[in-house]
Amino acid sequence: MSDIQDDPFALGAGGQVDLPNGSDTDAKAVRGRVAELADLDPLDYEVQREAEARALGIRVSVLDRMVREARPRQALDDEPPELIEEHLEPWPDEVVGASLAEEIRERLTAHVAFASHHDATAAALWILGTYLMDVWRVWPRIMVTSPEKGCGKSTLCEVIEAMAHRGLYLSSCSAAGVFRAIETWKPTLVLDEADTWMTDNPELTGILNSGHTRRQAKVIRVEEIDGERKPVAFSTWTPMVISGIGGQRDTLESRSIIISLRRRLSGEAVERMPKDLHAEMLRMRRQALRWARDNARRIEADDAEPPESGDDRRRDNFTPLWRIAGALGEPWPERLAAGYHARSEAAGDDDETAPAAVMLLRDLWYLFGRDGEDRLGRTYVLGEIRAMEDRPWAEWRHGKPATAHTLTKLLKPYGVQARKVRFRGGEVQGYLRDQVEDAFRRYASAPTPENFATLPQANENNELGEKFSATGIDEKHGFSTSKPRKNKGNGNVAENSPPVAGEGARRRCLSVGGRPLNGYGGLSTGGDPDEFA
Repeated sequence: MSDIQDDPFALGAGGQVDLPNGSDTDAKAVRGRVAELADLDPLDYEVQREAEARALGIRVSVLDRMVREARPRQALDDEPPELIEEHLEPWPDEVVGASLAEEIRERLTAHVAFASHHDATAAALWILGTYLMDVWRVWPRIMVTSPEKGCGKSTLCEVIEAMAHRGLYLSSCSAAGVFRAIETWKPTLVLDEADTWMTDNPELTGILNSGHTRRQAKVIRVEEIDGERKPVAFSTWTPMVISGIGGQRDTLESRSIIISLRRRLSGEAVERMPKDLHAEMLRMRRQALRWARDNARRIEADDAEPPESGDDRRRDNFTPLWRIAGALGEPWPERLAAGYHARSEAAGDDDETAPAAVMLLRDLWYLFGRDGEDRLGRTYVLGEIRAMEDRPWAEWRHGKPATAHTLTKLLKPYGVQARKVRFRGGEVQGYLRDQVEDAFRRYASAPTPENFATLPQANENNELGEKFSATGIDEKHGFSTSKPRKNKGNGNVAENSPPVAGEGARRRCLSVGGRPLNGYGGLSTGGDPDEFA
C-alpha cells in the first residue's frame, strides 16, 4: 500500500485534503489552520511546522506543500502574464527577410559600439533564429563581453530582448529559476551581469551547457507529486544571451558566439534608448514571426554548413546562422561568410590566450621546423623553450622553470610522450617529429583557409539551391581560393593541400607568435613564406 493510501490526510485532486471518513468539519479545520500558517513569517512557520503537522495528523511534507500553495505568489508570478509570455500575432503581409534583418542590424548598431561589424551581423541573424527554435538541432548562445564596464553590454541586452522571441531580461537568477522559467515560458533568456552571479555557479553552468543541443536539453529534478517524490524532466532548450565583463567557463564559451563590445570614443555617436523600446519593436517582432513561419520548412530542409575551420563546435554554432543567411539572400551570405572566416582566422592566431599545453605544442613544433630535425632531445627542448621570450617556461611555477615533468604532464593528453631517441650522437629521452606533428595539426594549428564556400542562398522568391561563390569576398579579405603551388622552401605542402593565404592576409595568418606558418596552418619548417602562392 502506498504512502498516500496509508495517509488519512493525503492530498487529493487540486491539492485538497481527503479524509477517510469524509468529515467536512475536520477538512475545514485543517484548511483553516493551513491558511493561518501561510500568513506566518517564514521563520515562525519553520519553528512550528513539525508540531503543527503532528497536531493535524499529516506529514510535514504535505503541510509544507499546502502552506506553500496557500501563500500569495511572488516574484515573476506577480507580473501580468503578457510581460512574461507574449502572444504575438504574425504580421498580416509577406515580409522581405533581408530588409527586416537589415533593420534589426541597424537597430543594434544604433545604440552600441561593436568591436567588429561582423558581430552585428551575427547578432542580427541570431535574433531571427530565436523564432525558429523548432527547426534547429543545435542553437548557440550569444555571449556579450567587454574588457571594462561602460561599454554598452546592458544596452545591447535590452535591445536584443526587445527584438527576440519572448525576451526575458534577468540580472540574477537561481539555477532552478532558469530551468523552471524555460519550461514554463520558453523565452529568450537575456542574462545580464553574468560576471557577478554566474562565474562560480557550476550547477547553473551545467544547465546552460545542456541547452546547446536540443536532444540533450533537459535536466532531471526530484519533485513531490501527490505526496510522492518522483523524477521530473525540465527543458533547457531556449535561446540565451549571457553578458558580463570578461569571459565565462570554457565549456560555455565554446557553445557561444562571442559578441565583443568596446567603449565608444567621444566622436562615435550612438542613439539614446527610447522610453519604451520593447513597445516600439512590436512590429519587428511580428514581422520576424511571420518570416520565420513562412520559411521554417525551407530552412529545416536545408543542409548547408560552413566550411571546415579546425573547430567543430564553432562550425556547429554557425550552421543555423548559415542557413538563415542563405534563406535571406544577398548580402547576408557574403557578410556571414566573411565574419565566420575572420573568427576562424583569429582563433587560430590567438597564441597568447591558448591553453598552456597548446602553447607548448606550438613551441615544440616550431623547434622541429627551425632545426630541421626529425627528433629532439627533451633536455635540449627544455633549454630552448626556457630561453623563449614572452613565454612562461622560464618561470613556470613559483618562479621556477618548466621541468621534464612539466612537459610530460602537458603533452600526455595529446598522445605525445618522450621515448629513447638518437640525438646529436647520443641516446636520450626525446620526441619524434611525426608524433608532435600529428598532435599539432589536430589541436594547435591555425585554421586553414579552405575553398571558402559555395553558400546556398535564395531571395524571397527563389528556392534554396542557387550557389553563391565566395571567391570574391575571399580575395577582398585576403584569401585566395585558387590551387596553391608547392612550397619550394621545404616541400611540406602537397599538390592537393588546402589553399593558402593570399598576399593581404599572409602577415596575419601565416604566423604564430611571430613565427611563420606553412600552407596548411603548421609552423613553417624552412623557406621564405613569400614563396607561397
